[in-house]
Amino acid sequence: MKKYAIVAFVFLLSCKEEKKVKSNNFNLKNNDEIYKRVSKIPESQLTKIEIPEFIDLDTIEGDHKKIDITIKNIGQRNLRSLIVKPPCSCNEISKYDSIMLPSQSQTISVNMKFEKLGNFYQGITVYGSFYPYIKKIYIEGYRKK
Repeated sequence: MKKYAIVAFVFLLSCKEEKKVKSNNFNLKNNDEIYKRVSKIPESQLTKIEIPEFIDLDTIEGDHKKIDITIKNIGQRNLRSLIVKPPCSCNEISKYDSIMLPSQSQTISVNMKFEKLGNFYQGITVYGSFYPYIKKIYIEGYRKK
């Protein structure tokens, strides 16, 4: 019986440790006001979302590219305070609903601007009432001419 209690205790500790690691994955700066605001949402109100982790644009020509991102609420609670933040204010983003019901999805368009030639790797940040409050979508590719 003691062996099972020790295993259960170790398992519980590892789960708590995993939460800490996941929430620190983004090297958040103290000045991320959006994260500070959404991270105050109680865990009992959080849902789950499905978003792409990477979008590979392969090779592009020109300095702009429209990217469509589909976000789906796959949890059982309403998604609230959805905020999509491109890597630069020079990128245009379509209007979107900041609240999504369970099983609802929406597609958000981002007109990305790429100034430099060559390989690029940029992140779009998504915040909201989902665990762990913040996720990144990485856009990668190569820009010629």
